[in-house]
Amino acid sequence: MSLRSSLALLSLACLTALPLTATDIAWPTSLDRASIRSPEDYLQPTVSGRLESATFGMVREEGKRFHEGVDIRPSACNGDGEPLDLALAAMDGQVAYLNPNVNGPYGKYVVLFHAGAELPVYTLYAHLAKIEPSLKVGASVPRGRAIGLMGHTSAGASPITKDRSHLHFEIGLILSTGFNLWYAGQAENKLSPNLHGLYNGQNLIGMDPLPVLGRPKVDILAVLRSQPTALTVAMRTGKTPDFVKRHPALVRGEASHAAGWYVEFSWQGMPIRWTVLDAASNQLPAARWRLQEIDQSQRTRLIQRKMLGVDGRSPGELLTQNVEILLSTAR
Repeated sequence: MSLRSSLALLSLACLTALPLTATDIAWPTSLDRASIRSPEDYLQPTVSGRLESATFGMVREEGKRFHEGVDIRPSACNGDGEPLDLALAAMDGQVAYLNPNVNGPYGKYVVLFHAGAELPVYTLYAHLAKIEPSLKVGASVPRGRAIGLMGHTSAGASPITKDRSHLHFEIGLILSTGFNLWYAGQAENKLSPNLHGLYNGQNLIGMDPLPVLGRPKVDILAVLRSQPTALTVAMRTGKTPDFVKRHPALVRGEASHAAGWYVEFSWQGMPIRWTVLDAASNQLPAARWRLQEIDQSQRTRLIQRKMLGVDGRSPGELLTQNVEILLSTAR
């Protein structure tokens, strides 16, 4: 998304009629959303200084690295240059996960789950200086409640310096409740314990947060459905994947009749539509799954994201991983 588009999204609240039924959205920091006049008012770029590097997509390392969310700069700092902004719950929800340790690139972070939205989604708040001590897993959190203090914690390869403190904010879906078993079954993970359970970044797939943050009231399901299909996959399943059970609004057909599924993916790897394949369908693969169609207009980005291999025709590393995670409960 261009900076002009991101700014336009943040202006929609004043220009567009609100949907009749939608989820109330709070800006996830102390910054007053109404004060935003330009991208510089809220984006915190990387050391490159490029504002685009703070947005969602293939915006890092000259388009070679993906950024799952949006980085929001502080609006106020103390005399030592440490941010004073609070991280706030973007929607009514529940505490799903708390990580008070600096043991990964997210540093100290909080994950909330929003079962009451039009589509159940998670939000993630990373690089916190500290987490609100009263928060407990399972506790209800109202929209706008403080959940932590903005900071620059991270155990990534490159430290986040104080002058680049920010809130990394994500919104998206959990791929599978079978993730822990899938992770343990991967040979390359034998020496890398899963410290974050279902809230490991490999099990979280995000979408652009700005269409959600840009308005005070949003239909989350409509935002997700607005993502164009980039490629499709056909799956053969013995059981219904738990993703289908958790997100029936994304399903076409009667799940109890499914011998498999035709799944549409966005370019970043989110399964956005599932269509039942019955036992007589000629789209049902002989093997566990196969890549079907590819939107050639999105081919370059799909290769960059590793949804496709470098040949632009075969499944990429990320697509293979996401499909196997999705199928982890369907054997």
